[in-house]
Amino acid sequence: MKKLIIILLPLIAINLSAQKTFTAGEIKITLDKKLKISSIYGDREYLPDDVESYLIRIKAGEDLLIPMGSKWKMDNVTAYFEQGINVVISVKQLGDYLKVEVMETNDDNRIDILFYGSFPTIMDETIGEIVGVVREGGYALGIQSLNAKTTGGKFINPDGSDSARGTTATAEDHGSSLQAYCINRDKDRTYSIWNNSIPNAFIPANADGKLEGSAIALFGCREQDVLTVIEKIEIEQGLPHSTINGEWSKTSTDANKPYLITTFTEDNIDEMIEYTKKLGYNALYHGHPFSTWGHFELIKEQFPNGWDGMKECAEKASEEGIRLGAHTLTNFITTNDPFVTPVPDQNLMVFCRTTITRDISESDNEIYIDDPEGYDFKNTNKALMVGDEIIRFSGVSEDKPYRLLDCKRGQYGTRPASYTAGTEIARLVDHPYKVFFPNWEKQKEMISNLADFFNYTGVGQLDFDGHEGGWGTGEGEYGMDYFSEQLQKQVDHELRNGSSRSNHYYWHTVSYINWGEPWYGGFTKSQGHYRYQNQALLKRNYIPNMLGWFLLNESTTLQEFEYMLARSAGYDSGYALYSMLDDMKKNTEFDRIAEAINIWEEARLKKIFNEEQMVQLRDVNNDFSLNKTYDNEFILQYYEKNHFELLNLPVQPGQPNDISVDFQVMEEQPFYFVIGAVGASGTISNINIDFNGYETYIIDVELEPNWSITYRGDNNILVYDEVGRLKTKLDFEEEGLILKEGAYSIRVSADFSSGSDIRLQGYIRLKSRSERIKDN
Repeated sequence: MKKLIIILLPLIAINLSAQKTFTAGEIKITLDKKLKISSIYGDREYLPDDVESYLIRIKAGEDLLIPMGSKWKMDNVTAYFEQGINVVISVKQLGDYLKVEVMETNDDNRIDILFYGSFPTIMDETIGEIVGVVREGGYALGIQSLNAKTTGGKFINPDGSDSARGTTATAEDHGSSLQAYCINRDKDRTYSIWNNSIPNAFIPANADGKLEGSAIALFGCREQDVLTVIEKIEIEQGLPHSTINGEWSKTSTDANKPYLITTFTEDNIDEMIEYTKKLGYNALYHGHPFSTWGHFELIKEQFPNGWDGMKECAEKASEEGIRLGAHTLTNFITTNDPFVTPVPDQNLMVFCRTTITRDISESDNEIYIDDPEGYDFKNTNKALMVGDEIIRFSGVSEDKPYRLLDCKRGQYGTRPASYTAGTEIARLVDHPYKVFFPNWEKQKEMISNLADFFNYTGVGQLDFDGHEGGWGTGEGEYGMDYFSEQLQKQVDHELRNGSSRSNHYYWHTVSYINWGEPWYGGFTKSQGHYRYQNQALLKRNYIPNMLGWFLLNESTTLQEFEYMLARSAGYDSGYALYSMLDDMKKNTEFDRIAEAINIWEEARLKKIFNEEQMVQLRDVNNDFSLNKTYDNEFILQYYEKNHFELLNLPVQPGQPNDISVDFQVMEEQPFYFVIGAVGASGTISNINIDFNGYETYIIDVELEPNWSITYRGDNNILVYDEVGRLKTKLDFEEEGLILKEGAYSIRVSADFSSGSDIRLQGYIRLKSRSERIKDN
């Protein structure tokens, strides 16, 4: 009997460990005794053939290890690896999702990284690389990191930084893959940081980043239920849960409402609120309010009463239903901040250390050092810290004894001092914006400082611009995610927020992603393709659509603005309008632009457009205007473009080189045309327009390559450069040209510079059909 028991117990243990199936919601995952995934079943089998994957793997030194075996006890399983490494994880079935969590590693510092999966699938229809959800045929599979130290995505760089927009879900030959990992940060490390741009940085052990507690959720559901499941995970697992006016930002129509970026002050806040209301916006965002980053002191000229002045502005705005926002850069410390001057904080982030080998006086401009490694690295400030002094230097000598050359003492308001041999010096991490960064502990203080600002003033919007500043701590994506999560937790009211970057865990915090800048061209051209390409990315990742920033200056036209508003409606996207008070006042079309903004935004939020109209509105080749009648009916006006082209061709003596354009006008309207010089070299000048054979207009302009002119039927010719910026206005000899119903014929000619490849291209813009749309 005793022998029988001895024989049977191992058999039972082996049998229990041989196969485990976990079910939650609409997903079943089966594991073998080595925690190898043998099935991922939803409405059918989604595990691809001949793809080997495991619930967890680990990296120890240069070795990537898979489990050799496992032993289950209730929800916990011990995974056995080579080198005698054991990891205990739990797998819990929690209704709609499975939770996988690291319970014990016995503080085994041989483990560098723990990987979850990857979890391979045959699905390839829609891959949400940021949110970590793949979809096909109405079914969805997803992974969610359950804390900031658990990074969703592929392991790219040693610090965990990743410049990709998202790799939590990726396209693979077999379909797709879901993955996450956790770096063991609870030990000293030396590696390259900041997307591998800063070499061999020493990063001390960080107990916040230990492996224990790292966790993920896995789920499967119908596609229409994805957000319901993720919101449940957020709430039950204590993840960031960003709301706007009490509603989850992923479903709130307020999340992607447009907002105004400007410079408001204590003096002009009343006027700025009125302009914000006229535009129909409910958010007013200050583009640069702080004189320092770190302690976040406000610019005195704008806010003479400091935080109290900002608080009064926020209270005034709130009374009018307007949220105030304030812009800063994440984790960036300006050199005029008290963290730097007059006494530098010893918790500024450094990436290499050495000692001086000879005494130096307060005036010496060469410093002898023991180890030159890292000091030949070229960064922006070339700054080091010794004692309470910051020193800048030009380089390091190539030969022994190693010396730092051309040292500039007592920089950024610090004081030069004398130091003895053996004193430690350290190089500071910096950035092309000429700033410094905090280490992990100092980052926590920066977060508290910024939270104090929001809590005191009541300001309620922030873009985590320069979000990669979280990499400056040496902790990669964890640094980014920790900053945004902790700030949201510490702010005592809703914080509408966006970011310059995207990653998986920040998805839970973000309200919107608003990429696209107005500095590189005119209203319709600055990063145009980039803006529209982003919309598909945002949609497949369940992030409210935004088109980016647009610049309204004193010369912005109604037609330019409606070009953007049509795209906004077509993509169901918000945007940010960057404009200064003087520009809005000087823009003669501002009232008409504001009226158009209100009409288009009302139509977008009411979702009055059908799918065919949405497709047309997204097409950048189409122009529209939108009006509203007194009986709450919208009129969508289409415009057609009659294109023409004139080449620089040799002609017979006396023969004109021109192009004839015939068109039909269906209703009275201003004469609207655009003419451009297209090519790499040469110019076009003296543009002649022969109008219906009885009137000739000469436009005295010289167009450089890819410049253009626009005439809108008034008394101005608008001249734009190659990126669409208004260069000048020319007087047109007529007060205005109005086209009446009927047939028209024009002939266009011009002078071409000799030997150039330039050609004249243009179009006449005419009203086409219109559609009446009932207000739902």
